[in-house]
Amino acid sequence: MNKKWIGYIILISVAGLLLYNSVYFKKLDAKGITAAAAITDLDLAQFAQQFFTKTFTPYMDSAVEMNSFVQQLKADAKGTVAKYAKTQGIGNTAYVLVKGEGTITSVNEDVVIAAINTNDNVKLNTGVYFGNAVRDVTGKIRMGDFSNTMDYNTVSTTLNKIVQTQIVVPFKAKAAKGTHLQFVACAEINTEQVNTDNILLLPVKITYK
Repeated sequence: MNKKWIGYIILISVAGLLLYNSVYFKKLDAKGITAAAAITDLDLAQFAQQFFTKTFTPYMDSAVEMNSFVQQLKADAKGTVAKYAKTQGIGNTAYVLVKGEGTITSVNEDVVIAAINTNDNVKLNTGVYFGNAVRDVTGKIRMGDFSNTMDYNTVSTTLNKIVQTQIVVPFKAKAAKGTHLQFVACAEINTEQVNTDNILLLPVKITYK
C-alpha cells in the first residue's frame, strides 16, 4: 500500500475519532418519551417541547388541590413535602404541582393575587422565572440523564421559555381584578423554612370561568 493511501486512511480514522468525541449519546425514559440520539442545541429544544407536550401536560392531571395542600403543609410540613414534592436530592428546594380556582383580587407588575377561599390567597408569578420547577416538578427528568450539566440546565431554560410564552405572557395580558379562573401551577418550596403565606406559584395552565 503506497504512502498516499496510508495517509488517507489515517486522515479518515482521525476524523472519525474526532466526530465520535464531539457528540455523546443518551437515553431518556420519561412518560411518553424515549429518546436516544446525539444531542445538539436543536435536539434539546425539540426534547423540551416534546417533554412539555407529551409528559408535562398529561402530568397536570395529578396536581394536588391547593387548599388541601396548604392545610396539610400547616399541619405537617415535612410529611406533606415528602408525600407530594419532587426534588433532585440537592439543596433544600422541592417542587409540587398544584391546582385550584379563585378570583383575582390584585394585579401587580409581576404578581397576580387571587383569593381561593375566604381566608387564603395565592400569588401567581407573571414575571420572568429563572428556577427549575418546570423541569423538576414531574420527577421525570434527572440530572443523570445527561452527560453534562450545561445540557441539563439548557432544558430547564427552554421549558421556562415555553411556559413564559405560552402561558404567563397571555395570562398577564388578560389578568383583571374580579376575574374568576382555574389554574395549575408549580409551587417551589423551601424545605428548611416552609412558609405557606409566601408561596409564589408559576402558572402552567390558566382557564377562565
